[in-house]
Formats: sequence, structure tokens, C-alpha cells
Amino acid sequence: MAISHFLQSGTNGEGLFAHEGMLFQYEPELDAFLQFLIWRFSIWVDKPTPGNGLMNLRYRDERAIEARGKVRTGLEGPGLTVSQKIWYCVATVGGQYLWARLQSFSAFRRWGDSDQRSLVRRGWFLLQRVEGLYRAASFVNILVFLYSGRYRCLTERLLRARLVYGSPNMNRAVSFEYMNRQLVWNEFSEMLLLLLPLLNSSSMKSFLRPFSKDKSSSSAGDENLCPICQANPSIPFLALPCQHRYCYYCLRTRCSAAPSFRCSRCNEPVVAMQRHGSVDNLAQKQ
Repeated sequence: MAISHFLQSGTNGEGLFAHEGMLFQYEPELDAFLQFLIWRFSIWVDKPTPGNGLMNLRYRDERAIEARGKVRTGLEGPGLTVSQKIWYCVATVGGQYLWARLQSFSAFRRWGDSDQRSLVRRGWFLLQRVEGLYRAASFVNILVFLYSGRYRCLTERLLRARLVYGSPNMNRAVSFEYMNRQLVWNEFSEMLLLLLPLLNSSSMKSFLRPFSKDKSSSSAGDENLCPICQANPSIPFLALPCQHRYCYYCLRTRCSAAPSFRCSRCNEPVVAMQRHGSVDNLAQKQ
């Protein structure tokens, strides 16, 4: 019975793509839930996160060390207090979730448009100013971290939570073959991160446009083509809020690779995606 219902709802892939659109819509909630689980079963119970555990690192309350004075090996010291753990969760889980939702809501409501009220535009400029100050402070913190080796992020610096070695001696559990593969993959991913923005830029598209096969297409025909693969979308999806047509896989891949992906036609931030047929049905009902 359940299998037949799944087959009926998934005719022509509509049920599957609707499910994908729902996951994209609630992606900040899923990320916040996963971050909360990591915090609950690692930092809250005085255990390292999976990444810190592989590097033999743990959090230490640096305020207690400064009050005590010099330490013998640099490894001893108490863990985080309850208040530090709670504020760490508020900053890393709640703060990031609220900021992501606020950005998507402001972009979807077009707070930055010139025809909006003065109060709304002031809110938009305030968000941009806060984001710029946060990025500048994070950059300065990275420079200080590279010099002193303490507090890799602003949250750790404000809470005085420092990463130290958990034990003085630790056997290497990772083979050199795996480490070599990891180094090669890191270099390859960094090269892709360097090249992908160049391939997505409008200058690269304008440079390659004279060499494309379809040179006689009109502007009206170009509007119906996917701006990424320049083909007629077999599964058309709309980028919201600008409502330009894309292939589902092209749009989904770009949004997953870059959370701040902007539309290739109008440079508008893409905050959601919706199947083209569902929008048509909604317009007919109204």
C-alpha cells in the first residue's frame, strides 16, 4: 500500500523534486539541528568534537589558567564551565541560524530596493554594516591567531575557550597513505574554489559566447534557456525571488556549492527554488 502510494506521488519525479525543494527550504533548520547534536554530545559532556578528537585537542577555560598563573606543561587546566558551554551553543547554533534566516528573509522581501520604506532600507543597510564589521573582526582575529596561536574564532576569544592538547602523547592512528590522499584532495579543492568563480563570472560568459554553437538565438529565446548550461530545461525550476528559469540540477548544484549564490541573469541573491509548474498552477488558481 505504501509502495503504490509512493509510486503514484512520484510520477515523472514530481514527488522527489518537491521533497528536494522542501529540504532546500528548511536547510538552515537542518544545519542548526546537526550543529546542536554535535554540541550536545561533545562540548556539553566535556568531550572533543570529532575533528578535535582526531587532532588530540580539547577546550580549556583560559580564565582559570590566568588566575592560577604559570602552568607546568601547558596541558593541565579545567574544561569549560556550564555558562561557557551554553553561550557557545547560543553563538554557534542559535546565532548562525538566526543570521541565516534574517538574511534570507530580507533578500526575499527586497529590503534593499529603492522603493521600500526608509525604515526597511535602514534595516538593510544596518545588516550590511554588521556583516562587514563581523568579517573585518574575523579577519583581524585570524591574523592574531596566526601570530599567537590562540583563539581561532571570535566566539572562542570572547568566551576565553582555548584549544589545548588533550594528552601529551598520542599514537598516530592515520596512515601516511591516507594523509597523502587528503593533501592531494585539499589542493584539488582549493584549485576548484579558485577557478569556479572565474567560470561563473559574466566576463567569462561573454568571452565564450562568440564560440557557442547557437549564435542565432534571440533574447526571447535566451530567457527560456538555463543560464548555466544554455540548454532548454527538461525539469524547469525557478530561482526565487527573481523567478528566472534554470535546470533543476544546475540550480541545485550551484546553491549547494555556494550558499550566497546569485542569479546569473540579474545578480539577485537566490534564497529558494520552486518547480515551474507549481508556480503556473498557483497563478491559475488566483
